[in-house]
This record gives sequence, C-alpha cells and structure tokens, in this order.
Amino acid sequence: MRRFLTVLTLLAATLLPAAAAPSAQVDTTRWKEVDDRLDLYLATLEGESIPVKIQECDLLLEAASQPSLRARIAQRIYEHYRQSPLMGDEAVAIHLTDKWFAPGKAAMRDDAQLMEAKVFAEFNRQSLLGAPAPAMDLLDTLGAVVNVAPHGRLSVLYFYDTGCVKCRAESVLLRRILSEGNYPVDFYAVYTGADEASWAAWRREKWNIDAPATRFFHLWDPEVASDYQRKYGVLSTPKVFLVDGRGTIVGRNLDPPALLQLLQLHLSEPEYTYGGAESADLFDRLFAAASEDVSAAGAEKLAGEVLSVAALLEDRTLAKGDTLSFKHLEGDLLYYLASRRDEGFKQAAPAFLSDYILSRGDVWRTADDSLKVVGMARWLDDLLSRTPVGTRIPRLPLPGWNAFRRRGGWLIFHTPGCGDCSAVLAAADSLSRTHRPRRRVMAVDMDELLAGSPELASRLFETFDLSMMPFVVETGRRGKVLRKYVSLIGKND
Repeated sequence: MRRFLTVLTLLAATLLPAAAAPSAQVDTTRWKEVDDRLDLYLATLEGESIPVKIQECDLLLEAASQPSLRARIAQRIYEHYRQSPLMGDEAVAIHLTDKWFAPGKAAMRDDAQLMEAKVFAEFNRQSLLGAPAPAMDLLDTLGAVVNVAPHGRLSVLYFYDTGCVKCRAESVLLRRILSEGNYPVDFYAVYTGADEASWAAWRREKWNIDAPATRFFHLWDPEVASDYQRKYGVLSTPKVFLVDGRGTIVGRNLDPPALLQLLQLHLSEPEYTYGGAESADLFDRLFAAASEDVSAAGAEKLAGEVLSVAALLEDRTLAKGDTLSFKHLEGDLLYYLASRRDEGFKQAAPAFLSDYILSRGDVWRTADDSLKVVGMARWLDDLLSRTPVGTRIPRLPLPGWNAFRRRGGWLIFHTPGCGDCSAVLAAADSLSRTHRPRRRVMAVDMDELLAGSPELASRLFETFDLSMMPFVVETGRRGKVLRKYVSLIGKND
C-alpha cells in the first residue's frame, strides 16, 4: 500500500517550506491541519487488520524525519488507537509505545504520559486479540487450586468485584444471556476481591443460572498470586474476555451485548476467509475465455457472464435454503471482482453489489459480514462510482490537460517501477501512432504529482478510482468519459 506516502507528502507540504532541508523547523502554528489530515488517514485504515495498521503507522513515522513532526504524528496515532472503540486497536497503541516512545525514537508529551503508556502496555500486551489466553492458577470455593487454561470449547472470563456497581448490572445481563442461550461454553467468574463472605452472598444471589450446556466455575485469588491483573489488564472491573477452542483470545473488554454477538457468531457459523487462492483460481478458469476480448463488446459480454454466474450461485444455494454456501460463494466473487482491473468485471460490479450484497440485509447480518463483506462492498461501490461513463473529466491545472480534455483520447494514470504501467504506456504509444485518426495520450505520473503538487494529487485520488494502476480512461471531445478500466494490451480497434 502507498497510502502512507500520500499522507506524509501532504503533511510535509502543509508544514514545511518548499525545498526545505531535513533539519528545517515545522510550522507549529498549523498543527490542526496535520491533525485533520491524519484523522482522515486513520479513518481509511479502520477496516484493515491490526498488522496492516501497525505497518502503515511504522512507514509513516519512519518517513517523518523532523523530530517534532514525528512526535506529533506518533502522539496523535497513539491517542487514536488507545481510545478507539474498535476492539483490538489497542494493540497498535502498545506497539507504538514499545517501538517508538519507550526507546525515545518519538517523544511523548511528558514523562507522566510516557509512564502511563508503559503501564498500559505492560498490563495489556498479554491479553490482546489473537494472543493465547494466559493460564492462571486460581482457587475454587473449597480452596482447591484450579489451573485455568481455556481450550477445547469457547470460554468466557468474567472478572468482577462485589463492590462494583457496574458489575452488578452486567452480572444481571450476563445471567440472562446465559440462561436464555444455554450456550456450550465454559464460564469463569473470577472474583477480584478478598471478602469471602461477600463473595459467597454474591454467588447465591447473582448466579442462579439455568443453562445445562454451560459449565460454570466460581474462582478467586485473594493474594493475587496468579498475577491475573497484569496478564489480563484487570486494573478495574468488570472485564470480559472470550476465548475460542484453541485457547486464543477472540474478544476483550466486552460488554454483554458484544459478548452475545460474538457467542452467536462463533457458535453459529465457522470462520471463513474470503478471496482465497482456490476460489480465485476457480473464477480465473471460469471467466478465462471471456476475459481475452478487451473490446467494448467483449467487456459487455464478460459483465453479462459475471452476473449470470452470480445468479446461478444464488439459485444453487440460497434458493435451496443454503445461506452459508451462498455467503461463501458470493463473498468470494466480491473479493475476486475487487482484485481485477478488467473493464468487464468492473462493469458487472455495481449491479452485483446492489443485487447480492448491499440490498441483502436479511443475509449479511452478522458482525463478521459487516466487517468482511458489506464494508468491502461499500468501499468498492464508492470507487466504481467515481467519474462514471457519460460524465466529463474536470478541468485541472496540469500541463496539456485541458487541451487533451477538449479533443479526447486515452488518459493513463501510472507510477514508476510498475511493470504493468510500463507495458500499457508502451502499448498506448504504439497504438496512438498507428490509429487513424491519431489517438492522443495523456499520461499522469502520480508519484511525480504527489511530490510536486500534493493537493492536486489528492483531488485526482478523490475523482478517479486509482486504487490500482495503471488506470486507463477513454474520453471523447470535451472530456466526456466513454470507457473506464480500458485494457490497451492486445487492443486492435
């Protein structure tokens, strides 16, 4: 991904004078502009995985050479992920502390905040999403030691205190969820206090649960010998974690509604990874013949085949009551369409998104669906809607742009070092010389534009689908868009 380069270039342009040396001082009176641009950047990363978020943030900070700019960016990113409502984002904040703040590679605002960041990291790093649930030796109601190492089936760890008002409310909700669902889970209710009488009264009054499929364990550690506070970050209560059958933390700091949603997700359907190599190979073979024709008629034919396949998949799955297979197959097709730049696939995508994803809230209704499928569909739909066929490309202050706009031709967005871009530019040059009348070519180097005119580059990113390059648009007179995602390789007309 190249997002970080775009953002950094925009930030540098905002704060540094043109041709400034690396040691130049930033204009600190314009920090709000930095914060606003950074907030937009972080918003684009919301749907990405934690490793991707960490990688993108590292790239951005490594490229920020001015200490004050790096510190401002690092602090802003840390606050964003430390306070993020998205489960798991705190892992990015911990990474920033370990790699940037603690070693002094980026400055925290003051020593007190640096200490707070270090404490947060120390008390949360072992219980992050995707980490193995730390084992604990706790005591049961008879004083016997119980080794808690959740595995085998779903497990809920609930840390609470009898003097905690919020714990009382959450306990009522959890009792209702468990009684009504009768889930096949192990529920570990861990009392964090040291008043045995209060604990016994709580068990009698709060935990009268009728759920035969749920195994319930009442545990405590009055001497805190198990170090559960540091292992699970229990500096306050309540704390709720969900652990899958492999002993991996799949939910942390959950409230009862979020726990219910995750329980239903993990118990109702197996996890599925969309867009795998096997499904991509299947679609490659399925559409191979139709993909060879790069003419306008060929693109239209390919689009029709894609929609026919989508309808066939629905007929063979959802129409017969097999919702799970429908979701897997149509989801795989979504990811396949998002990965292809062919004109026919892009033509088919809007109707596919509308008919099989975005209008089917009755099918795509889980949190996993929203994250992996509906979010992807909305992102793709937004890209496809930019500068639609029949509209006109805007007037822009680029050399030769408005003359090209008046006459029309092939508009090619590219980046240096891209093999596909080089091949398309060579094909365009050859075709323009043999085509009668001669076809004009307007080539836009996005890397050069980012370095020299970042605001104009940003406008182009917002106007055209530049998620993959090369991106080729065929225009007529006065800039009217005739075709998008045009392939010039193997083109004869």
